[in-house]
Amino acid sequence: MINRFTYYDVISDLLPGLVLVWALPILGPFDKSSIPILLTGNTIVDPILLAAICYVIGQFLQFFSKYSIEPLLKKVYWKGKFFSDIFLIPSFKRCSHMERSRFILCAENKLGFSKEDLSILIEENICSNNNKLQKANELSRAIYRAIDAKTIDSSNAQKAHLQNTFYSLFRNLSGLFLILLALDLIEMIKLTVGSITMSKINIYIILINTLLMTVFFVQARERGELYIHGLFWSFCHGNDDLQIK
Repeated sequence: MINRFTYYDVISDLLPGLVLVWALPILGPFDKSSIPILLTGNTIVDPILLAAICYVIGQFLQFFSKYSIEPLLKKVYWKGKFFSDIFLIPSFKRCSHMERSRFILCAENKLGFSKEDLSILIEENICSNNNKLQKANELSRAIYRAIDAKTIDSSNAQKAHLQNTFYSLFRNLSGLFLILLALDLIEMIKLTVGSITMSKINIYIILINTLLMTVFFVQARERGELYIHGLFWSFCHGNDDLQIK
């Protein structure tokens, strides 16, 4: 668990913080001379201080992207839900019939879900019934959470959990470049209205930030879906006793 926490922290929080500190004077409106203000000049203390600052910034990016980028991901790609909420519902076609049958059987045999409750995940056209759809969403999410809890400390789904770490990384990076884009647009507005007379920000920097935000947004979606699919597959694949009907 300690190893997992460490690499999650480094990849998901510390790395985006470092990228933001690096990018602010290059793709943002800040001057390069503003960064050393945060440091002491001590060659021993400064690396530790910089890592701590970047980690705190990464925590902020985690919070920011959770309430800005993640809702966009849900709205654009996943029908306003988390991917885990729609993964097992036939109408959304997020996994094949054979895979879904195996996952449902696995949920019954290994996780203790009742066959009666699971039957709603077999119905093809439940989107027209809001009550049934909500129940199916909740059930799909509950199965995901049960599998996640059972595999969090095991090596069985290590690759899948790594995809979740990269999902957080790319989501945070997308949020990072959204922040840079907003800062640059504010700078351009200030220049336009005359509140400042000079700025290094131009249309090319704005386009770069927009492009990077979009690239990491798409990557976050891909990693999020790989995580859920890999998690289910890793947990259920070894169940040779399951008979798919």
